[in-house]
Amino acid sequence: MLSAASLAWAEPLAETGAATSGGYIGFGIKAVPRYQGSDESKTRAFPAFEYHWENGVFLGGSDGLVGFEINATRQLQLGIALGLDEGRKESDSRYLKGMGNLDPRGTLNMYAKAAISDQFGLSAGLRMGSGRSGKGSLLNLGANYGVSLAPATHMTFNVDAVLANSDYMRDYFGVSAAQARVSGHKRYTPNSGCRDVTMGIGLQHQISRDWMLFGKFNSTTLSGTAKNSPLVRKATTESAFAGITYSF
Repeated sequence: MLSAASLAWAEPLAETGAATSGGYIGFGIKAVPRYQGSDESKTRAFPAFEYHWENGVFLGGSDGLVGFEINATRQLQLGIALGLDEGRKESDSRYLKGMGNLDPRGTLNMYAKAAISDQFGLSAGLRMGSGRSGKGSLLNLGANYGVSLAPATHMTFNVDAVLANSDYMRDYFGVSAAQARVSGHKRYTPNSGCRDVTMGIGLQHQISRDWMLFGKFNSTTLSGTAKNSPLVRKATTESAFAGITYSF
């Protein structure tokens, strides 16, 4: 299932009206860092799927695997969902040798999206339950601005900042005494704080009423104690997504 960050840009905030049922299905290709702070990338295909029912229940999409969303007002959406933290494999990179695996975990996601205008939107999301202990939490604060380049072509700009608690930071950027002995990395205990800031630009083109092409480029810069981790090979990394969806 598509991760929470992958297609959030493809759903520009707009004033919401009466709830209706509908969704999309598709696939794409993404090129992303092998792990957070890696100087190596990996390319793979990914599925895209989302369906919303009139009663607010949804499957898939950018906010979780399954959840419930309400329109609190015509400009404000609130939601809660069960999501997935994909974890990290030691085999993802030679620089992770001796660090052990971080197994995938189910997460509890809560979010709010506010349409300030037809072009500008704000969002906030809290994800809890990730990491080795299941105590890792992330707070995502974002803003996006959309412009129409043509009747069927839309461009979106976004800025997002992610704050992480100490459990998440220790699991993904820390090096324990035991890990230091086998990995060759120095021992490191990061604190909570801002994990990273992302700036992105996305493009959508409506081929027909049902078919849409999309593309996205992100630049993410680690900050604070995440940036200073001995696991980080590159503080600023890039990722790109491209694909096609069919709406129904």
